[in-house]
Amino acid sequence: MKKLLGKLLALILAIVIAACGFIVLCGINPEVAKGASDASKGLSEYIRSQNPEEAEEGAAMAATTAEDETGKENALADIIGDVADAASYVSSFTVSEKQEKEFSEYEGNWSSSGIDKDVVKEAEEPLVNQDLSEDPTDDTTYYNITDDMTGLVQPESNVIELETADDVKQAISEISMGSTGIDYTFGSTYYPYYNMLTDKCKQLYKQIYANTLAERTTFLPVTKATPQECNNALMSVIYDHPELFWLNTKMYTEYDYKGNVVKLQLYFYEDELGDIAQARNTFDTMIDSFLAGAAEQTFKTDYDKEVYVHNTLVERLTYKDTPLDQSAYSAIVEKETVCAGYSKAFQLLMQQLDVPTYLSVGWGGGLISGDMHAWNIIKLGDDYYNVDVTWDDQDPVNYNYFNQSDKDFHRHIRMFNSQYLPACNGKKYAKSPTTNQ
Repeated sequence: MKKLLGKLLALILAIVIAACGFIVLCGINPEVAKGASDASKGLSEYIRSQNPEEAEEGAAMAATTAEDETGKENALADIIGDVADAASYVSSFTVSEKQEKEFSEYEGNWSSSGIDKDVVKEAEEPLVNQDLSEDPTDDTTYYNITDDMTGLVQPESNVIELETADDVKQAISEISMGSTGIDYTFGSTYYPYYNMLTDKCKQLYKQIYANTLAERTTFLPVTKATPQECNNALMSVIYDHPELFWLNTKMYTEYDYKGNVVKLQLYFYEDELGDIAQARNTFDTMIDSFLAGAAEQTFKTDYDKEVYVHNTLVERLTYKDTPLDQSAYSAIVEKETVCAGYSKAFQLLMQQLDVPTYLSVGWGGGLISGDMHAWNIIKLGDDYYNVDVTWDDQDPVNYNYFNQSDKDFHRHIRMFNSQYLPACNGKKYAKSPTTNQ
């Protein structure tokens, strides 16, 4: 009997914990609350579908004496199985424990420090469709394919803690600020990430940008800043400037002393590219070649430009992991890349055609099979739209993720600085080229 009671208590405790957690989650996320309502209906239907006589028999067996313990344990096992089946229906509307840890793994060390407070305050919530469960109206085979096409890598810092003032002096000896970039200007139309930052972080942004252009890897911060502020400044440069393809976006080193960064070290793709100057020339030549081809087209609207660039990339690119796949170079020159390369190439080419287009990063795919992902936000007229060129690159090309609103942009969650990009609510061009002719 003790063994039986132990199982009953464990089951009750698990249900209570799950219910409490789910109630909290519903309070945080209205989409989950809606899912809860649907799940409740499904669970009720499931319970009603069970044979009442069997349910009564199970209850009677659970109330018998210890002499029939074996029978009661078997009945309990059946009940647990039934509850587990019903719970599997509910789980499709919730974030699994496994996936929640993966989300927190990426977001745990990120903060909005360095982002202007008004930008954070004015951000709309939710900015994206939070439903990562499979859409029954779409082909699940397609989802299985796209879940494997998520390959963004976020920059990670190698932190060197300096313990004493002497350590600081040694670390910064013979190092200067390099170029501060003070004369550079970055308008909000094409550089949204710069314009999200505080004035202090804008100084860091300009310095990182200028030193990257000068191919200088190591310098002293132009202003006193925390690691979180340096991280957001660097991320903003990476997101705004796909043309800086030689900047390694996977890692950097910060030298910290008493909570402040006293030295920054970037890394370039020197081994992968060889001669960076030559690679820059090759890259620029390829861009010029593309623009020459675009000039031969007849574009009546920015939408026509978008369709041209979208289809050109889909035709030319192959989804493949490569040493340079986080850069626009991998797409423009090598023609083999992952989502990072697709989206940075699309961003760069559209902006070369004078169409404001931004890189957006976050989670892409299902709860279990998804990963970090990159796509684009484009401005057409006065409205914004989501575009995922990577996931549209199928055989044949499709437009499942072409010019979608946030509401309809399934299986994408903006993260980090991208959550402060403009909301996508456009309708005029929210159709595929095949139906918008």
